Amino acid sequence: MIEFDDKQMERELKKLGKKMAKIQQRMDGTKSKELLKAHKEIGKVYHQQVKRNIKNYHEDTVVRKKGKEYPIVRGQLKASMGNWKPNRNNVNIIAGPRANSPMKKKVRETANGWYAHFVEEFGTNNKGVFDRTKKQVFAKMKQDQVKLYRETIKNAAR
Repeated sequence: MIEFDDKQMERELKKLGKKMAKIQQRMDGTKSKELLKAHKEIGKVYHQQVKRNIKNYHEDTVVRKKGKEYPIVRGQLKASMGNWKPNRNNVNIIAGPRANSPMKKKVRETANGWYAHFVEEFGTNNKGVFDRTKKQVFAKMKQDQVKLYRETIKNAAR
């Protein structure tokens, strides 16, 4: 596991965050694309690790609700992992299971992770998989964030 000083990292991120906020205000379209690219790179660390940690259920299953049936195929939760922009006017990225219903995303039916919260709370093989993964990759994501922010600030200063 990678060791790091959390308080020093937080101070460094705070300073870099202030610089990034100033730069983001002045950025034109190409510079904000660089920042978005950095955020996608950081989010990729999480969703790749969570894909490795998820164990597929041994069979396909069906959830019945109000007389309707919702099929869940093996590997669907892994396929639903990814990054997306929650807001068009911002450069923030969310990493995790993608779903059609709460976010109005267009995700194919075999990659719809609408049931991920059930798995996190009540799943047998995958109970707590998202929290465990967060703990595993937190330090790496912070280090990548500092590194990529420094690169973006350096590029934006040109």
